[in-house]
Amino acid sequence: MRDLGRNQAGRKMADAADTTAGGLVIRSLSSEDAAQLAPLLSAYRAEMYSGLQIDSPRQEAAAALLSSQTAEVMGGFLDYKLSAFAVFFDLPEAISNGRAGQLDDLYVAASARGQRLAQEMIDAITAIGRTRNWVHLRWLVPQNNEAALRAYERFAKAAPWKSYAVWFGDHASW
Repeated sequence: MRDLGRNQAGRKMADAADTTAGGLVIRSLSSEDAAQLAPLLSAYRAEMYSGLQIDSPRQEAAAALLSSQTAEVMGGFLDYKLSAFAVFFDLPEAISNGRAGQLDDLYVAASARGQRLAQEMIDAITAIGRTRNWVHLRWLVPQNNEAALRAYERFAKAAPWKSYAVWFGDHASW
């Protein structure tokens, strides 16, 4: 990985581009990737809100996410097609007085599943975390997503904590 300096928010950015067998490239996404990210965001939303019909790709949501001053977004490209994305944060970690990574969203397109792309994405973010001296990278997984749970058990340990949420407005729980 090459250090690309700092982005607009002053965060250190890393180029996680890594070409592997099968034409996989993982890299930071930019505003130029919004058109490719929009359909993946729509598919992810439809899966999280089962039964929700999505009429069109969420171009405005993709642009907003990619211009965030706090979130970082990685993309996994299979044969030049964006097939996965991950949204993560670099956060202060109070117990260690260090930093930690928080993987907030990870989505792999249905057509790209079964190729360990989620693991490759997490490996790329883990490499960034090592350069930033993170204490750990953590993420949440819906309890009913058995495929994801099986995948993560291959290369990560379950954390000893439970997650809670307070839902606001008309945003139903997933």
